[in-house]
Amino acid sequence: MRVALIASVAIVFVACADAKTTTVPQRGTPATPPDAHAESLADAHVDPRSLGDRVDALIGPTITRVAIPPDSFSHSPDAVHPDIVCPPSGWNGRRCWFIYTPYKNSDPSYENPAMLMASDDTILDTPPDVVNPVIHYPGFGSYNSDPDHAFDPETHRLIQMYRVVTDSFNKIMLMSTGDARHWTTPVVAFQAPNHDAISPSLVIAPDRSARVWYVRAGTAGCTASTSAVEMRSATPEPLTRFEDAQWSAATPVDLVIPGAVAWHLDVLALPNDRGYLALVVAFPHGWACGNSDLYLASSQDGVHWQTYPAPVLWRDMHSAQRRGVTSWYRGTLRYEPATDELHLWPSALLDGRTWSVYHASVKLGDLVPLLSGAKSADIRALGLRRNVPRRVIEMP
Repeated sequence: MRVALIASVAIVFVACADAKTTTVPQRGTPATPPDAHAESLADAHVDPRSLGDRVDALIGPTITRVAIPPDSFSHSPDAVHPDIVCPPSGWNGRRCWFIYTPYKNSDPSYENPAMLMASDDTILDTPPDVVNPVIHYPGFGSYNSDPDHAFDPETHRLIQMYRVVTDSFNKIMLMSTGDARHWTTPVVAFQAPNHDAISPSLVIAPDRSARVWYVRAGTAGCTASTSAVEMRSATPEPLTRFEDAQWSAATPVDLVIPGAVAWHLDVLALPNDRGYLALVVAFPHGWACGNSDLYLASSQDGVHWQTYPAPVLWRDMHSAQRRGVTSWYRGTLRYEPATDELHLWPSALLDGRTWSVYHASVKLGDLVPLLSGAKSADIRALGLRRNVPRRVIEMP
């Protein structure tokens, strides 16, 4: 993603919508409680701070930079597109595992999936006997990107998907490992014309039924004026691996960020059949993916989504400005039902030059009423469409 600066102003209308706490309603309806909007209005009467200040105060103090060890190819800690998986009983001696792509100098030749194990929320280590990246550069005219992984409860293997971009196609590749050291040969799960299969997000249920969501942006890619989210599904035969699974045709998904273009996403299955939560990267209409913010969305069935009008992390928030964040980018999320704690690991462009990963946490029940109750004036005050240099990342 080489970054160019283009001066531009865009004015985009953002609609407001009702939303919810962590309680998920009946199937087929958005995951939103009927009283979230009323709760947020009641809070506004007793708290004189702006919506942005309240959200920033809630999540900003928890934002901490994550230490990424340099990989053997780029020799750089620059990183984007993190994804975390935490199998129920751990896996190979660690509770959680982490994949990402190195991104030295915003050069896509370095964007090759690498794997780390999590010591805690902000310290990641290279596993023993693993040499990162685990996928090599595909060569001139192509590049890797957008890794995501999930745990297969039957084979106890980690399943990784990632995208290979060629001159004509986005190929969604799939491979697996039982020990983080030995991987199967990647196979093509499905493919689409450029750039209609961006940022796959894989969820595998306890019965091994799998779903993958991804973004369709078309040939314009990072500068697209519109995009759409699609979903595919697969269930392997018993005792067979996901490499042999047949993925369905694409199903349209109504996940739309009002006034913005969805660009990347990560989807999490909430426990006890409570639906799904998504962390969505989106940039204002008329802008580009180097000017992105992060939004939450929820769904009971994975097809019909409720989006929240206010972002959870945005470029102009005080906590971002203090850290030099010029754009938020694809992140990952984990939810702890016992404490109602939502953990986020967003990636970010810093001062228009380097890429890093952060960790933040917040009570979901505290956050959602604020985001869902936002009005148009609240959104305008966040500065999402302020007159600043427009960063165009010249790759999708």
